Amino acid sequence: MKDYVAEFQNKLDEIEKAVHGIYIINAGAMNHGKSSLFNSILDSTTFAAQDVRTTIVNETVKWTEDVYLIDTPGLEAEESDDKMAYAAYRNANVIIFVHTAKVGELHKKELDAINKIKSMFDNETYFWQHFFLVFTNVDADSEENISAILTKTLEDIENTCGGKGFKTFMISNSRYKKGREENKEALINKSGIPELRETLQKNFGRWLGENQVIVRENRIKREKADIIRQLEAEAEKIKKSSEEKINRLKDRQKNFLYKVEAAVNQYSSDRQNISLQNYQLEDLKNNLANTRSRWEREHY
Repeated sequence: MKDYVAEFQNKLDEIEKAVHGIYIINAGAMNHGKSSLFNSILDSTTFAAQDVRTTIVNETVKWTEDVYLIDTPGLEAEESDDKMAYAAYRNANVIIFVHTAKVGELHKKELDAINKIKSMFDNETYFWQHFFLVFTNVDADSEENISAILTKTLEDIENTCGGKGFKTFMISNSRYKKGREENKEALINKSGIPELRETLQKNFGRWLGENQVIVRENRIKREKADIIRQLEAEAEKIKKSSEEKINRLKDRQKNFLYKVEAAVNQYSSDRQNISLQNYQLEDLKNNLANTRSRWEREHY
């Protein structure tokens, strides 16, 4: 019990520390532009961004005093990557789901991932209010095709995940990078990065306020439920172990009683044999005495 109490206290301390910050976490498949997106938001090359699996752990970078960006491994790349990513989603204030327009609408695995992430939030309405869908590489296709892909994706998310009304952004990291390098404001604005950045920034105050009320309460409730499940599982384990010990004791008792009964039966049998042998011995003694008496009479 002391271990469980200590663990719960540690969780409370973590929650208290976490609610003083905002955690913006990206999600999505490998090589869909998650790290590049965060680099664009930060105007830096903080996160490794290549066409290979580079992000294998959750990487956290402070954006402002109270705001942190967390770059997660790509979903479905490795089982360990998924576990790492889902551990971060559990305490997210904002989920930015990144999908590259180059592959068309969202795949089933991505829709399944959204449902799984949604299940980690205590309130579905809260989740969709803090879920941003970001299409990257929108410059790789025509606006008409991109619009059709977005329409189909929104339909799939509503039908499969029950989500609608969330914010969507069309992003081109390459346009933003080129605009910055060439100092072209039009390219920067067309990249979609300023719009996304400003949308995030203008919500910082609201999200911090939510942390003090909604987030703290929900996370404490969640940890209490988790600790109760652990205690119930431990109690069941103890009960099962006790039942097994009782059953083993009953088996030993039965075995012992069987041996006692066998010993008693053997003792009774031995006593009967001894009585019979004693009777036979007395009979032999009498026969011997009679024989000796006859012999003496005949010879004297």
